[in-house]
Amino acid sequence: MASYFSRFFDARQFTAAYAAPEEHLTDLVRWCELLLSAYLPCFLPDPNGTARPDPEAVRREVLLDFDKALFHIDARAETSVKAGDFLAAQYVREVLKLTNLELFALVLWLLPEYDQRFGPLLGRLQGSPSLHRPSFDMAIKLFHFTDKAEEIPQYHAQRHALEEKASFAFLQRDGSLDRRVRDFLLQNGAAAGETAAMKTYIPGEGAPLLLQEREAEALAGAIASDGAERETLFVCLRGARGSGRSTRVRRTAQLLDVPAVFFDCGTAASLRREEFFSALRTAGRETILVQGMLALGQLDALLEEPETARQVLELAGRYSGVVFVLTGPETATAELAEGRRWVEEDVLPPGKSESIALWQEALAELPLREPVAPAEMANKFTFTPAQIAGTGRTAAGMALLSGPLDRRGVTAAAYRQISHKLAEHATLIYARHTWDQLVLGETEKEMLRMACDQVRYQHVVYDRWGFDERLSYGKGVSMLFAGPPGTGKTMAAQVVANELGIEMYKVDLSQVVSKYIGETEKNLNQVFNEAKKSNVILFFDETDAILGKRTEVKDSHDKNANLETAYLLQKMEEYDGITVMTTNYKENIDSAFFRRISYVIHFSFPDRKARREIWRGIFPSRTPLEDVDFDYLADQFEITGGSIKNIALVASFMAARGNQAVGMEHIIRAVKYEMAKQGKIMLREDYGEYGYLLP
Repeated sequence: MASYFSRFFDARQFTAAYAAPEEHLTDLVRWCELLLSAYLPCFLPDPNGTARPDPEAVRREVLLDFDKALFHIDARAETSVKAGDFLAAQYVREVLKLTNLELFALVLWLLPEYDQRFGPLLGRLQGSPSLHRPSFDMAIKLFHFTDKAEEIPQYHAQRHALEEKASFAFLQRDGSLDRRVRDFLLQNGAAAGETAAMKTYIPGEGAPLLLQEREAEALAGAIASDGAERETLFVCLRGARGSGRSTRVRRTAQLLDVPAVFFDCGTAASLRREEFFSALRTAGRETILVQGMLALGQLDALLEEPETARQVLELAGRYSGVVFVLTGPETATAELAEGRRWVEEDVLPPGKSESIALWQEALAELPLREPVAPAEMANKFTFTPAQIAGTGRTAAGMALLSGPLDRRGVTAAAYRQISHKLAEHATLIYARHTWDQLVLGETEKEMLRMACDQVRYQHVVYDRWGFDERLSYGKGVSMLFAGPPGTGKTMAAQVVANELGIEMYKVDLSQVVSKYIGETEKNLNQVFNEAKKSNVILFFDETDAILGKRTEVKDSHDKNANLETAYLLQKMEEYDGITVMTTNYKENIDSAFFRRISYVIHFSFPDRKARREIWRGIFPSRTPLEDVDFDYLADQFEITGGSIKNIALVASFMAARGNQAVGMEHIIRAVKYEMAKQGKIMLREDYGEYGYLLP
């Protein structure tokens, strides 16, 4: 009778390399099949009643052939590897440091995936035809060729060690074979795996980073010089989302010429606990298979359960000699670092010159209808590198649909990168007014232009000229517009927003100011924090209530009112954007507050010349006019620009109803309605030469 070895292997091929990599896996399957072919007749009853062979006699022969078969496989594998062939199973065995028992168990779990006929066979071994998945007991009994656990030396220790290694190396928590390991074996080194929570970065040739190149080089040098046999090194990179933490990890991996496996704790956090750790083990096994470094993203998502976060770090450290931990800028890491080799670096937002360089790179790829200055975009948007790159991608998509973009189009693409909750306390104001529509004194207009310049040339003054080193805060622009209602304060704010191409939000003070102590400050803090994300102009209308003169503290309400005022001014100073406040009564504002406001601009009641300019400019060029006496209107009615706007609008609707051009009859009647609305009783004589037009 032929030996078990000769039934499955050809001894003449002992030193021959494998003709194809899959032949190596086939031999490992035969190695397991050799043992199964002897085990089944010895320990399972034959349905035909055939007498079973003596297990002890078979055992001596089959285990000898079993060892001989593995020796034969290893000899051929060594020849193949020397010839430059890649054998996935041999590679997995080496990188996972599998013993012969562990290798046998791995192949045993793979059998039903390799060939469906092995499934029912494994089911018979376990007394259940539908149970095609092996068990640890079955693997150990097969390996030692016995059906009695007590006959196996140190059985319980062997079983525990196998269970530990299998759960670490190739089994999921439910006892199934890890899909990544399965695919790697069956496809002889499948391409890098990817799941919802895991992505693998395989380094290739790449240019130096525009940002953070020195930091990446320093980090790569430190890792390269670190002792390979020492305990796991945890590298914590703290920074805002999109600040470039992942980019630094990828560049560091590229410099070290090793892959990086990213596991997103935030995405996986929605899974059940067992599923989460199974997903993490898959990422860990991927790290071993590609011989890379593991990076844990959004670890902050787990910090509400510190023990879970520590377990994640402990498990990750078993799979990778270097583990990158990516957290937010304000994450407390002292507890996580305790007892570990832990280094920490802050990934800071790009400086102005760096932002300009990033914007230049993003804009260079776009089809533009007009030049868009990188410095202008950098001054308007305090973006992370990811947001700048995202603007470029969004703008490219917009250009694909609508053609080359202008400045407004690029700005619109930038605002699509922002997610905020300002709508809870503020309303977006669409700024359409321009300088030529704003009737204001030259001195006041020049102050508004200066405020715009303070945004446009930040990169020159703060960065190039060094003022950034002198100012730790107060780099934003705050303006107070003071004057009677209707004198153009809101229009001026819109002109600034339109000129700079920045969105403006009008803060609803009724939603911010609260009678409950501390709530106003909480709401203001939320408004400014959201504004910081969104790079907008904050417009506070009629702020007399919150910026009133400080009073003598007689009770807790007086004290709280003063605190609210101080807090608003403090947040304005800390805000790097533009804040605009309006008041109808400048004298009600505490004079001590003026020093903390960049520009105080007075909007006076319009004189005759200003009123005439407003009347002439209030009607759009397409509006049909007929014999409108602008000189008379400017002389006869001492009203504000807001009232003139209301009158022009009402008069235009009157004319439209009669399908007529706007004339003096419509305007005079509209003046009457506006005066009545304001509580002013005017006689026909008060309308002078055009009084006859009134009914």
